[in-house]
Amino acid sequence: MNVCTILSLLLLLALHLPAQSQRPYSLWMTQSEMQRTPKSYLLDFSTQPKWSYVMGIELEAMLDTYLLYKETTILNYCQQYIDTMISPQGDIQGYRFEEYNLDNIRTGHFLARMYQLNPQPKCQTAMQTLMRQLHQQPRTEADSVFWHKAIYSYQVWLDGIFMGLPYRTLAATILETPETARPIYDDAVHQISTTYRRTFDPQTGLNRHAWDETHEMFWADPQTGLSQHCWGRAQGWFTMALIELLDVLPPDYGRRTEVLTLLRQDLDAIIRWQDPSTGLWYQVMDSPRREGNYLEATCSSMFAYALLKAYRLGYVGTHYRDAGLQAYQGILRQFILINPDQTISLTHCCSVAGLGPGISPKVLKAAPNVRENRRRDGSYQYYLSEPIRDNDPKGIGPFIWASLEYEKIEKLK
Repeated sequence: MNVCTILSLLLLLALHLPAQSQRPYSLWMTQSEMQRTPKSYLLDFSTQPKWSYVMGIELEAMLDTYLLYKETTILNYCQQYIDTMISPQGDIQGYRFEEYNLDNIRTGHFLARMYQLNPQPKCQTAMQTLMRQLHQQPRTEADSVFWHKAIYSYQVWLDGIFMGLPYRTLAATILETPETARPIYDDAVHQISTTYRRTFDPQTGLNRHAWDETHEMFWADPQTGLSQHCWGRAQGWFTMALIELLDVLPPDYGRRTEVLTLLRQDLDAIIRWQDPSTGLWYQVMDSPRREGNYLEATCSSMFAYALLKAYRLGYVGTHYRDAGLQAYQGILRQFILINPDQTISLTHCCSVAGLGPGISPKVLKAAPNVRENRRRDGSYQYYLSEPIRDNDPKGIGPFIWASLEYEKIEKLK
């Protein structure tokens, strides 16, 4: 056996890729999820069909896998969710307009992209419903940025930026004229820029999870309104929102440069907090060496995806590509598990994390039935207390996207 052969085999072992399977990881993970969950509307581990950003994110990544590899079973799997959740009249099963929940908007991004492939009238009707919610979505008084939900009134979360703005911008390119779409583009740039400024932590260069305009929430600093930490996945949501806005803002739109500048600043900070030995990122991103913290798969996948895509599209240079490649290889080494049935799993996924809800006179006015949850206080201990699980769709989707970017870059060589 020559040296080259030995090195090739060692590389396969290092990537946890069995010699008998050369499937791209995007396709392998997509097919693994389809095998684990034959019905696409059960991806959130419930037993009932549910309209949720959780399914939307994973299914959209699967859709991108179909677009690259043209496996029709994947497209059929995606269509199953649309057929289940959208009635012939365009009603969305389980969706409640009055909650003003930005999380419920996110799956519209998947819906819009499916509509672009197959323009069913019922999908257009459902898209218009989601756009009406965003038209009426309550906003902060000082900055005119979307509240995250009615129960989180006057609060701006990094999560919500990802859930709402990319959909609204994409839908504008489909449902609006160039003239009526322009104010929507301007508003998206305003909101994402303002959120960056409001949540920015100058000591770390990162962004805190959320900002409370009233400064009254129990989790908020009474002087600044900021939550205590940068949570890795929240930073990841924000980063992916920047990438997705650039996907749809027209090339000749003058304010694209503002989003590009934000993206580069954001990625510079992310690279600064990348673990040098593994290429990954920690659950509580701004406290990597603190006892109990752990390397987390969902945010690491988000950052690998963003870094590789930003390089492939020419937004950034090779320094960012190299950080993305290091991250992607770290994910394969640390988080990807090959199961006995030859499916693969993504391990070390934080299940969920949030802030509150809390109660104040203003909150009760917006959501009279809200129940307070003081356990979710944004502390270091809180973020570490949430469950860790395998194959959370909030990580599977970004992992598939990161894999697709890696595979596209490989094809360009």
